[in-house]
Amino acid sequence: MVKFIHLSDLHIGKNKGKSNNENAAKVVAHICNKYEMNDEGLVILITGDIVDDGEEGQYKNAVEILRPLAQNFTLLACPGNHDYGPCGIFYTEKSQALFQKYILGELLNNTKAKIAGTKMEDLYPMDVVISNVLFVGIDSVVDNENEFAHFASGEVGSKQRNALANILKTNSGTGRKVVVYFHHHPLHFREGIKKPFMEMDDADKVLRILATQTDVVCFGHRHVSQALDSTQQDFDIEWILAAGKSNDRNRHGKFQYREIIIDGNDSSVSKISFRV
Repeated sequence: MVKFIHLSDLHIGKNKGKSNNENAAKVVAHICNKYEMNDEGLVILITGDIVDDGEEGQYKNAVEILRPLAQNFTLLACPGNHDYGPCGIFYTEKSQALFQKYILGELLNNTKAKIAGTKMEDLYPMDVVISNVLFVGIDSVVDNENEFAHFASGEVGSKQRNALANILKTNSGTGRKVVVYFHHHPLHFREGIKKPFMEMDDADKVLRILATQTDVVCFGHRHVSQALDSTQQDFDIEWILAAGKSNDRNRHGKFQYREIIIDGNDSSVSKISFRV
């Protein structure tokens, strides 16, 4: 059995007293108190926009705030557009390198990310098997097809798409469930509503790869929490899950996140709400 928690869009800032930072720390403390410490069976999944503007001071604060999750559970993460530059629309190579240094290298202790000369393009897709569940992380921010496509819409790109397809093909027949996670929306939940920068540019191509071969898809970006089960979409994916902004309170004054349990062929999704 694998139990994982889906967080997203924390937007941690440079000012330690900023509400995003304080609330992110409250969410971390809640998770550490609720779940058994040093439980390697619990996975924490963060789908991008960990920091607000890709600045080094923000990354340092993010490492400090999120370190208890990395120390006590299995922590996985992928970048969002705000992780790669100011306002989430201005890509900078420096911010991209800072995500690799602080989030992947320092927080997640990814040994490959620490090797000199390794770039983010060398690290994703990032796949790991945990208790017979294959987790695959994708960088949907900076694509590898068009040097100008560094904006909030995002794109997976042909290199990652091909690698993802090969990973899923290799996994076929193993009996493992598959969780794929990235930052940008692969589809619009509300038919007829088209919001700029909300759907990745190669969404259709990505969905064709994920369809029938993936059990759970997780992403963030829009700050709206929504879920589609297999009866609500045509991709034969058990769950398509969009996280809200995990350190924002809902209209009832509570924080909330999703807890997903995969047990053999069964999977379940629960929304956890709490007030502090």
